[in-house]
Parts: sequence; structure tokens; C-alpha cells
Amino acid sequence: MPTLRSRLPMAASLSRSLLVAVTAAAILPLKPLYAQPGNDPRAEAVVARSLARMGGDSLLNAVTSVRMDVMTQWQRIGFSDLPYADAPSYERHTELRNYTTKSWRNTRYFLPSPSIAVDVVRDTVGARWLSQPNGPRSITPLNIAYVDERRELFAFAPERTLQQARASGTLRLLTDTTLGGVPHARVRGTVDGFPATWFLHRSTHLLSMIRFSADETNDFGLAPWARQDVEIWYSGWTRYNPGVLIARQRDVRRVGRPYKRMTAMVVAVNAPAPADSFAIPDSAVTRYLATERRPMWQVSLDSVQIVENAFANFPPFIGSIGAVRIGGQWVLLETAQTEGAVDIVHNWLAKQTGAGASVAIVARPVSGNGGVRWFAAKQRPLYVAPGAATSVRRMTGAANAARATVVSKTQWVRIGSDSVLITPFEVPDFGVALAVYSPTLRWLYTPFVGVPTYQVEHDVIMADLKRRQLPVEWMGTTRALRTAAPRPTN
Repeated sequence: MPTLRSRLPMAASLSRSLLVAVTAAAILPLKPLYAQPGNDPRAEAVVARSLARMGGDSLLNAVTSVRMDVMTQWQRIGFSDLPYADAPSYERHTELRNYTTKSWRNTRYFLPSPSIAVDVVRDTVGARWLSQPNGPRSITPLNIAYVDERRELFAFAPERTLQQARASGTLRLLTDTTLGGVPHARVRGTVDGFPATWFLHRSTHLLSMIRFSADETNDFGLAPWARQDVEIWYSGWTRYNPGVLIARQRDVRRVGRPYKRMTAMVVAVNAPAPADSFAIPDSAVTRYLATERRPMWQVSLDSVQIVENAFANFPPFIGSIGAVRIGGQWVLLETAQTEGAVDIVHNWLAKQTGAGASVAIVARPVSGNGGVRWFAAKQRPLYVAPGAATSVRRMTGAANAARATVVSKTQWVRIGSDSVLITPFEVPDFGVALAVYSPTLRWLYTPFVGVPTYQVEHDVIMADLKRRQLPVEWMGTTRALRTAAPRPTN
């Protein structure tokens, strides 16, 4: 048996070992509260610090509803290098969110219009109430695109997104990066089915930006870009009762360009959000289930008529003004919102006339025209306004970009057995658009005709046709493809 003397070094040795073990344990990252199996502990630690800065788990977990008065500045997705070329519009709206029931009520004031729309999305069903001053109040079902929007908004709400990502058990820590020269941690994970990357300020631990990918095919305005990269930037962090830190400013970029700025002027955490605030009549639910679980551009052309065997005017949500028959071929004016929309047009024309869409002209230098991918992939003639060239190039991709002909000077273009005169012209705020003239039909299409601001440009085009002794009897506009041309005033 060891003597007392021999046991003392052993005890000292054990004490030193225990001290080393305890010290090592103390300097290891603590396992964050509510840790989920599958998460990278390093990522959990980064997220835990951010949540602590925002008020801590107990306060954040207690957030079940939020009410916000917001001013949104809508920005046109464009690729001009000129500053302030986005032609913004403004919308004031009041949001009420019930996170527990996945319900969203958005009262919208379309400035300067006096109309008010109340959009309600209850989980996976939506409806809109629209009212005018001293006018009737109508209700219509919302499209599924609004259900998609509710899901996206709730997934990336700054007061919820990190908790949801942590609960998914998918967190991974990526290498650090810098934003504006400032070090940021990057955490990768999934929230409500969206794979995303969170960028967290290394010093303040607050969320600076989220980057994710979303398929926006259902949304009319975003459908041209289909699956797209999205960024949401957060700033204006402000503490609200009961002590939760929330970002008042949220800036959204899509396909690498500004899309909208949302400024929350008033925020109320855990505001009353009773169920009847999100009530939708059964009749609206029935209509939604029957008609609105489809992309916004997926509309019927059954009511379309072909006029004079040469003009087909399409409903607005298809994304194309219409088609005109030139030299035995159908020319699509603006290429519709997506390839699927072009399929609808092409199949309808083929069924009605035996010939589908053969040629496309992108005359407007604005968003839309996702159907260019359809024409580029099928190697069919595609003529593009200079003002739309960069956007079209981004849509078609580098491999197909060369298949689009940018018309930078007035020229005759052969189509089937006939020809049209295509004229580029520049308009304020938009860049260079195209005018299309058919001598056979004595018809002129300009996308901005009838807008007083652009009357000067229209008069120049008319004067040029008169100088060329090319008569204009019919006009094509963004609302009607064939209307009688106004008589000359002299």
C-alpha cells in the first residue's frame, strides 16, 4: 500500500490534471441555448451572440405579432450606370403580422392615387379588398404570388429569421468576409425551405444582410428573372418594447440591382392581431382555390380576337402587347413575361392560324420580356431596343446573347415575304426605345404613343415617315394594337 508521502504527489498530479481539464472546458465555446442537433457549434455561437444583442431568446421568443407603418420606395430593376435612373414610385402601407398563425394583413395606399387596397394572406390563402373614395368596396382573391411573398417576409423578418434558421438544424459557419471594409461572419442554413446565408457584423453582432435564392415565377413583375438571387439589407436598428432590437430599414436587391426600400416609421411589437383581422370569406377562398394557384401571367386567350387577319391584342398579364402578322409570320411585340407565357401565345396563334410566333421585338426599355429566352433558345429572330439590351443580355445568358439583334439605327428588317422599318428613339428617363412601321399595313407601333411627355419624340417619328412618303393610317399602342391614327392638324 502506498505511503502518505507517496500519495501526495499523486494527489497533486490529479489536482493539476483536474485544473487543466476545467480550464480547457472554460475556454471552449459554450453551447448556445436552444441548440439543435445538426448545427455547427461555431455557427450556433455566432448566432447566439447576435440574438443576445437583439434582446435575448426569452424576449425574441415572446414576439408573436408585429405592426408596422411603412413607406416603400419601389425601384425599377435596371442596369444603367447613371444614378437615379430607376424612376421610383412610392407606397405607404400598414402591415399587421401574426407569426403564430402565419397571417398577414397589408393595407396599401398607392400614392398619389386615392385608392386603398387591403391584402390579407392567411397562411396559404389570400384576398384583397379594394375601395375608392365614396365608391363601392370590392373583394377579389389574391394570386398565389402573394402567398409566396408572405412566406418570404416571415422567413426573413429580422426579429425571427436567426431563430428559425437555428431551429432548422442546418447552420454551418463559412469563412468570414468583409462588407464595406468591415469584417462579417457568414452563416449558412435553411429557413422555411429557403437556403440562405446570413452576414453578421463581427463587432456589433447584428445582422447586416441576408442572401438567398428564390423562384419568383408566380410573380408577374419578377417572373422574367425566374429563379433569382435576392439580398435583404438591414439597418436603422432600434429598440422597441419590451426591449427587442429590430431593423427599421430594409433594402431589397434582386439580380444584383436595387428593387425596393422599406422604411418602418412606426413599429409595435406584440400588437393586437386578432383572428378576425385576417378573416377571408368562404366565397373568396373558393375562388382562390379555383383560379389563383397559378402564375400571374398564366391567363387564357379565349377572348382574344384576330382583327383584319393581322392583329391580335393580348390581355395585360401575359406581358406582351400583342402580335401582328407581317409577311405571313407572327411578330410578337414585347416577348411576354416568361418562356411559359410565350408558349401560351405561340400555341394559341398556331391553333387559330396554323402559324405560331416567329419573330419578337423588344421595343420598351423597361422590365419584363422574360420571353426572350424562348426566342433565343429556339434561335428565332429577336430585335431589341438599345435601352433594353443589357437587361435582355442578363436574361438570355452569355451563350444566347449574340442571338439578339440590337437595333441602334433606323433600318429595314425583312420578315417573311415583307419588311418593316424599325426606328430607335430616345425618351426621357427610359433610354432608347424602338418604333415599328409596316408600309403594307400602314401601321406604326410606338410603346410611348399617347403619353404627353413623349409627344415630341412621337412627332419626330411621324415627320420622318412623312418625309419618306410612308403614310400612317393605324397606330399601335401599349393598350390597343390597332387604332385609327389621328388626322394631321395641318
